[in-house]
Amino acid sequence: MNLFKTIFYTIVISIFLVSCKKDPLPVLTLSADKIVFSNKTSTETISVSSNYNWSISNDSDWISITPTSSTGESTVKISATENNTDSDRTTNLVVTTGKEGTPSYLRKVISITQSNSVLYIDFDYISFEKIQSSKSLVISSNTDWELVIPANISWITSDILKGFGNGQLNLTVVENTGQDRSVDVEFKYAGKTKIVKIFQKRGVNSPPAPVSPIHPQNNLTNIPRILEFSWEKSVDTDKDQVKYDIELSESANFPEGALTKKFSTDTLTKYSTPELLKENTKYYWRVTASDSYGAKTVSSAFTFTTGTKGGYANGESRVAFFNTNGLIANEIVFVGDGYTIADFVDGGKFDQDMNEGIEAFFSVEPYKSYKQYFRVYKLAAYSKDSGATQLDKGIVKETAFSTVFKGGSSMESDDEKVFEFVSVNVEGMEDTNPYYSGIQGKLQNTLVVLVVNEDRYAGTCWMFSDGRALAICPNSRDTRSNYHYKSIVNHEAGGHGFGRLADEYVTSANRDKTITESEKTSLQNWVKYGFYPNVDLTSDLNNIKWKHFVAKAGYAVTAHEGGYYFTYGVWRPESSSCMIDNRQYYNSPSREHIVKRILRTAHNARVSEYVNGVLTPIPNDPYNLDEFVRLDVKKTEAGAQFYTKSFNPLTFNQLAPPVMVEVKH
Repeated sequence: MNLFKTIFYTIVISIFLVSCKKDPLPVLTLSADKIVFSNKTSTETISVSSNYNWSISNDSDWISITPTSSTGESTVKISATENNTDSDRTTNLVVTTGKEGTPSYLRKVISITQSNSVLYIDFDYISFEKIQSSKSLVISSNTDWELVIPANISWITSDILKGFGNGQLNLTVVENTGQDRSVDVEFKYAGKTKIVKIFQKRGVNSPPAPVSPIHPQNNLTNIPRILEFSWEKSVDTDKDQVKYDIELSESANFPEGALTKKFSTDTLTKYSTPELLKENTKYYWRVTASDSYGAKTVSSAFTFTTGTKGGYANGESRVAFFNTNGLIANEIVFVGDGYTIADFVDGGKFDQDMNEGIEAFFSVEPYKSYKQYFRVYKLAAYSKDSGATQLDKGIVKETAFSTVFKGGSSMESDDEKVFEFVSVNVEGMEDTNPYYSGIQGKLQNTLVVLVVNEDRYAGTCWMFSDGRALAICPNSRDTRSNYHYKSIVNHEAGGHGFGRLADEYVTSANRDKTITESEKTSLQNWVKYGFYPNVDLTSDLNNIKWKHFVAKAGYAVTAHEGGYYFTYGVWRPESSSCMIDNRQYYNSPSREHIVKRILRTAHNARVSEYVNGVLTPIPNDPYNLDEFVRLDVKKTEAGAQFYTKSFNPLTFNQLAPPVMVEVKH
């Protein structure tokens, strides 16, 4: 009985011990966790080992796996199909063992990368001459490729038609005895195609037709010595591009040497002389038309005889008048944009327009009475096209300074090019001045008036904190006087450019509005640069800028609310002004500010009353208020029409506000 109990308890304990024994921890071992395939179809192997059942999963259709599951240790084949896409591709294989959520579960990832198939050719267009010849193509690739020439093309062959990876092949064409010919050959690789265009010049060619003159016509006499040649476009029966060379000679034989000058115009059918021709001289000219195959046709020789009338060379400056008063001249440069060479004949359109603008500038007080303090220049700049670009009308012109009508009355030009052109071509513009420094030299106290050869009402003055000013004034021929070119000059050049005045009108957008804090800050900032003497932010007549004119005999100066584009919060000194509607009248504080600049420049004194933003007395200031009043010819504008705070009774179309550019030193 005791033996039986012992055996029984031994069996029970054994069963208990076996039932309490834990499952072994899972083990999952991979021989690699990253596989990189080439672009070609290929297979890699890895080993997978586990003490449990394992499986591999992947959802990419370009990867195949054998086997996808097993027990223990196995070798797994992983295959990738050829990559015919336009980029490398990647995917992940997920290897697991055991059941997710149980202690026997393990998960590992194998990253797969495959490069794409590529083929690069060093040219996609090859041009052959008409003769038999060969040219090579260099191929960079990582896959099989094949060159396919259309079956019906026999005039081009290749020494290699198939290959793998990098290589070079030679294309050969036979002599072309016919017309131009071309073909597209194909490089096929990895299910893709690249095309190379092959062109061979024709074996027969007709020269372009000789040209006929437009200007000057044959045998013309008394021609101005500044001249633009023009001719009819040559007709080429093969429709080739035609280029032109013009010859100008004092001899009918066009000898080589000093008597004959040759100029290429590319495809242009006109040419402007770069310098004045000789007076009373007979000239001969002809044009050679050439096509892209080298065929040429020389026109007949045409002749003309010059007279004595000259003109402006490109970059030539002339003084319209000199100053007779003052140690230093107040200088103004009138330069044109959109004027072609034909406009620069002496007494021609350029002269007429510049003279009209100069006359308009000095027809208004105080410029009229102080004209003797000024030196004025006229500066010639040749433009390819007449007029100017008008963005709102879809008109594009190529001009010397790229002037643009932006829409409304707003304009812009290449100001850097304008200032550089003036500084290089106007004598003394790089002189130093103790109160103006920097690369622009004297330009910092010089007004540049850019007259634009376009009949349109607009205008914008670009004003710089360093003193430079560019007044853009188009040649408007509007019959309404306030919209005419002359009135634009008064507003943009006389008012903004030289006078450094603020606009006094109210814009439609700001009608019945109070000036904003940001606009107040801007106004006050520019006052410290010596600008805007004609508007103020106070109506207190004891503290307003122009208090010294209030109640002065002969003057009608007070505080009129409305100006600087806003109805409220800004005051101007008089009801009417050029800075409202371009009339030929600057109000009293504006005239005073203009005279201060004139006299201070003339006496080599500091122009601005501010130094580094601080109001600072000017030593030996030549300006005197009593003397100004004594010489002030037009102290007020009789019968001026009142400009109310909230609207303009004339419904006037104002010029664009000036563009203010703060220059950081």
